[in-house]
Amino acid sequence: MISRDANCSSGRMAVRRAAVAAVAGLLLAVLSGCSLTGDNSAEVTDVPVNRGAALTEINAYRSSNGLPPVVLDPQLDALSQDMARTIARNDSMNTRLHSARGLSGRLDRGGYPTYAGAENLGAGYRTFDEAMVGWKGSADHDKNLLNKYVTRIGIARTQRPDGKYRNFWVLILARPVADGRPVL
Repeated sequence: MISRDANCSSGRMAVRRAAVAAVAGLLLAVLSGCSLTGDNSAEVTDVPVNRGAALTEINAYRSSNGLPPVVLDPQLDALSQDMARTIARNDSMNTRLHSARGLSGRLDRGGYPTYAGAENLGAGYRTFDEAMVGWKGSADHDKNLLNKYVTRIGIARTQRPDGKYRNFWVLILARPVADGRPVL
């Protein structure tokens, strides 16, 4: 914590030097073409997902919580795969694309109008079962799995050969307009 005491001029100078160094580092990263969120030039590989097994596991979990099943949607699979590639390239799940507005915009741009939508991202999980355990253990991700308004899902996995996480998962849950307005 920085003291605001009048006798802390050396502390203020250290803070100023640190700020100047941070700005210089940021400028150097931008000028050199480096990404602060990871090496987004990394080659990524889409990994096949046993979608039937994933759907069975998700629906069993939903059923055990009194919710209706969801169905697989190839269009959501494609949108999930695009997002998985994005986060894998960045080696980070920290992106503006992963927000309520970001998901809504991606669904709209993908020609997928919805009444409801949610998204779970996962990184580092080697298997779908590991990803599910992680999502069930996270209040927000679990809320998405148990969203009573969604009717369809898409799932994808992408890998990168290096970096912090290497494995990236995306699960999009949605209720397209074609399935009708949800009963609130």
